[in-house]
Amino acid sequence: MSGFRGSDETLDREIATLEKISRIRLKRATAELHELDRDVRELKRERARRRAEVRQAAAAEIPTEGVTP
Repeated sequence: MSGFRGSDETLDREIATLEKISRIRLKRATAELHELDRDVRELKRERARRRAEVRQAAAAEIPTEGVTP
């Protein structure tokens, strides 16, 4: 960024504006990260549910009659 050529008051306003913009962007980014985190947790729950179904189906297919311990 090049040197600022405005007055001290203009410089102060510019700083305040940029700080406000950065807070808004940080708030938005935080909200997006929380949303993504929720999505990931939901997908992991779905994956666990599917894996549990596969394990149950596999366990149901194993014949237990006639097997000697």
